[in-house]
Amino acid sequence: MGVPVVLVDDAGAGLLVMAAETLDPARFRAAGQLGQTTLAVTSRRAATLKVRAYDGDLARIVLPQDADPALVRAIADPADDLRHPMKGPLHTLRQGPCALHRAGIALAKAARLLPAVLTVEVTDPARLAQDEGLTVVPVTDHPTALELDH
Repeated sequence: MGVPVVLVDDAGAGLLVMAAETLDPARFRAAGQLGQTTLAVTSRRAATLKVRAYDGDLARIVLPQDADPALVRAIADPADDLRHPMKGPLHTLRQGPCALHRAGIALAKAARLLPAVLTVEVTDPARLAQDEGLTVVPVTDHPTALELDH
């Protein structure tokens, strides 16, 4: 459906997550107003894109200020690689927690969507969810719960 969700970890950190495959322009613009947008993809997709997956099983690609939903889909979807061969340069995050990004990719996969999610870190996840009518999904960091590349 393309509806964002808010993921929250045990420490109260929050991440707004939207499936890259169903991203629409209005939601993309609204997410960009909340902060820096990143695109979380599997390490397999990162290898194809020739970007580093510093987090092991996933890469968090920092989107440029002039990015749009078409660029996000082109980065996320391997079917577009021949139509949109030049996507970079792309830069990935090296530091910071990634458990919520991993959970976002797992949610996209569970929904049978491409394993790529647009993300924005949020400081008050409960308030954002309440104000925007979004679902909050609590995430516990369980190392065996997710396998992104299979």
